[in-house]
Amino acid sequence: MSTTQDAGPGPWRDDDPALELPLALTAEQNAVVTARWHRARAAMPALDAVVEGVVARLAEPCGARQEGRKFRLKGLAAFRRQAAARVRLRVDAGTFAEKITDLNRYTVVLATDHYTAGVQQAYALLHEQGFEPVPGSERNSWQDLVHKAFRVAWRDRSGGGTVFEVVFHTPESFAVQSENGPLYDLYRSARIRRPAGGVAVGKSHEDAARLLQSRRYGSGHDAEENQG
Repeated sequence: MSTTQDAGPGPWRDDDPALELPLALTAEQNAVVTARWHRARAAMPALDAVVEGVVARLAEPCGARQEGRKFRLKGLAAFRRQAAARVRLRVDAGTFAEKITDLNRYTVVLATDHYTAGVQQAYALLHEQGFEPVPGSERNSWQDLVHKAFRVAWRDRSGGGTVFEVVFHTPESFAVQSENGPLYDLYRSARIRRPAGGVAVGKSHEDAARLLQSRRYGSGHDAEENQG
């Protein structure tokens, strides 16, 4: 189990024995990362209203619903670990904290047969409210074996406000993602984590996670064909 030192204004360190190397932030780095997280938390009420309004408008024509509401703000500990992993790769903590797009993240599920129309209408509704996609943030992963969805980060066209991410799922892809959480975590963390016994998580383990997860998707829906 992870043992993390006091995460107040001082330095932060995660001594989880499953980590290849301990993750750590200096006091200065931790202050920057923590301040960014608090800004994201303060933005939640306004962003909640935006996304809930879009979902309400699309509920009847596109079967829209919001899922994962309790995960709409990335946890502070997870954010610190993510920042510390980037620092280990010699990325500036402040630069990473300012560029991250998914501290505030929302999941919208659309009926499979209205998926494309629903995404298009969501774009139009967000544009009407003064938002625009962050350049380079649109990620169509319907061809991915591990995580099938379409995600995009949004920002206020005026240049102010908090960037937030919206992930668009079908009921089928969301159900599989929920079932496959542990496998997806293994796939994403394989490069920096290892079992407590010290044996590295190799490419074969990563490939196995991808294979098992992809088999759960099957071929029951073709929403990816609508998101070319």
